[in-house]
Amino acid sequence: MDETKSTIEGLTYEGIIVARANTIEQIAAPFRRGKDSPIIATLTVSSFDVDQLANILPSTGASFLMVDFHLEGVNIENVFKIRELADYPVCLIGLVEADSNKESVLEEAGLDKLYNIPLTPAIVHKMKRELPGAVHHTQSTWGKGAWNIAPDHIRKAAKQAGGAPWERHKIGVWSPKGGVGKTFLATELGVALSGIGGRSCVLVDANMNGGHVKLRLGFDNLDKQRSIVNAANIYRLEGGHSSNEAIKKALSDEMFLKVGGHGNLDLLPGVDSMIEAQHDALATEAGYQFAQDMMDHLRRHYEFVIVDLGSSTNVGVHRGVLIKLDTVLIIAEPGLTSINDSRTGANLLEQIGIPRDDIKLVINKWLPDVGLSLKAASTSANLSVAGLIPFDSSGNVTRAENEGISFVAKHAGTTKVPAQTQKTLDGIIDVASRFYPPIGFAWNQRKSQDQKKGLFKGWKKND
Repeated sequence: MDETKSTIEGLTYEGIIVARANTIEQIAAPFRRGKDSPIIATLTVSSFDVDQLANILPSTGASFLMVDFHLEGVNIENVFKIRELADYPVCLIGLVEADSNKESVLEEAGLDKLYNIPLTPAIVHKMKRELPGAVHHTQSTWGKGAWNIAPDHIRKAAKQAGGAPWERHKIGVWSPKGGVGKTFLATELGVALSGIGGRSCVLVDANMNGGHVKLRLGFDNLDKQRSIVNAANIYRLEGGHSSNEAIKKALSDEMFLKVGGHGNLDLLPGVDSMIEAQHDALATEAGYQFAQDMMDHLRRHYEFVIVDLGSSTNVGVHRGVLIKLDTVLIIAEPGLTSINDSRTGANLLEQIGIPRDDIKLVINKWLPDVGLSLKAASTSANLSVAGLIPFDSSGNVTRAENEGISFVAKHAGTTKVPAQTQKTLDGIIDVASRFYPPIGFAWNQRKSQDQKKGLFKGWKKND
């Protein structure tokens, strides 16, 4: 965590330690109140219970949860589940015995910090030096991705509409040309479906021209080993060729980033450059086979699979993903050249076996009175329109991108936004609701309420 001293100077953070009795004895002394430590253990617990800890954390206001991974019942999935249930920015700190078989697994598990036990004076000193910055980082990045997007009123409305017909879906966002908003739409769909809809989603950056989903969500400098190229390489080394065991190992939980730490949205980052895309595991037939098996595997484990794709249909990974999708969203800008490109692109997709009925048009940066009607756009592209996303002239879309925060995550929880920002949000939600109708129901409930009655009163996004 690259936090400056001035950012955290003078701050004290209190938290909960869950560990075996002998480990508690080691930790309690240096982190007891009054020991002039920036990290204070206000409560120690010797048994691990997910629901109990999820209730205790908010009631104590603990800033961190320190967990001994050798305690009975402790695993990485349950530790993350505690943070999800607690629903606020608690820093997760792992304790593991040095050179144990768990250490190498936990190093890549996405915990905020990991330390060896038994403790030594050097480790204690390191914890006191590092943990304030780690806690501060967790709190300051809260809200990126999908955490705490929707106030309770929206969540309840979505739950009430849970009986609306919907089904699991594999959605690809594609365009024959770059720069039209593929990454924007794919990212915001994933965030809306997971954060507002509450569905389990995975966001895959499969753009072999160099993906930017990780950058857009503020993960550009983290977890370089978690990427589609490493997943494909593991698949190849484990035998590949439609092997269930190979794809399971390639797409293990450790390969995905938790977006904002939220359990509902996972991210498989893409390649950083076209050079990486030329790796033997991704090139030509190998990439084609991996992409197909990847999509089948993700379909079994997530309710929604959203993929950001590169423009070429000749790249193995692109083609392997495309033929496995339920819907391809072609995104275009509201100019005739971009709309006509979409028609050409749809023709190309048909040639590789994608039914035209499975291809829909989304118009990004839509402006009224530009001389192109919705009907004319649909006719010109020879595609049905799945949505219009109005242009936000306030700059909030670009501002969110530059902050590494999802636009929906940043603005969906408040009505105090410019009118043009609200219209852009409405457009994104409209597209998402085509795949999960309860989102649209919830959003309309929100809009129909009298804002003066305090629909969002008391709710704040934790940035």
